Amino acid sequence: MGPGRKARCPQGNITMETDRHYFLEGLFIIGFSLAAALFFVWLANTGRRDDVTYRIHFAESVSGLALGDPVKFRGVDVGMVKAMVIDPNDPRLVQVDVKLRKEAPVKTDTKATLKLKGITGVVFIELNGGTPNAQSLVAATPEGAIPEIPFEKSGLASVMDQLPKVVEKFSAIEDQTKKVVTDLGEVTGKIKNNPLLKLGSKNKNGGNDK
Repeated sequence: MGPGRKARCPQGNITMETDRHYFLEGLFIIGFSLAAALFFVWLANTGRRDDVTYRIHFAESVSGLALGDPVKFRGVDVGMVKAMVIDPNDPRLVQVDVKLRKEAPVKTDTKATLKLKGITGVVFIELNGGTPNAQSLVAATPEGAIPEIPFEKSGLASVMDQLPKVVEKFSAIEDQTKKVVTDLGEVTGKIKNNPLLKLGSKNKNGGNDK
């Protein structure tokens, strides 16, 4: 009986060592997974803290602008378009939310405008202005409210707004030109049909015949 017991002991030790190995390996995997999950949560929260949401109300068409399109500050990328909806309080306005980096120098006198990129029809939001002594827009906004960047009409929109007036002026000039030509035609016709001029012309011709 004694020798039989000694033969079974090594097998029992191997089984215990194997179970212990799997247990430690499982603990390592669980611990690593938890650490990775916590890291990604921290990274996501850090990214959110570095971004600030601003709101812009455009009083013109935003055709060509899409979610994810860049927002630039004097040509430098500082964020992206986050959301676009028709203003629920005023259907004449388009409400655009943008997500900008925290360090973007958005001041109370910063303005937002739409810019056309080349001739491709791609539109992006350009931020301009912001004097050194102006207050930060975030600091000037009441707590809990979304900072709002004032809208400034784009150069293209201004040109399009003036286009009907220019066309109207050209139409008026065209009408005046037509009237002058018509008046000249009438005056010329009257001169040709003037009896005195006709009589003078006949007398002149008669004198030449003699």
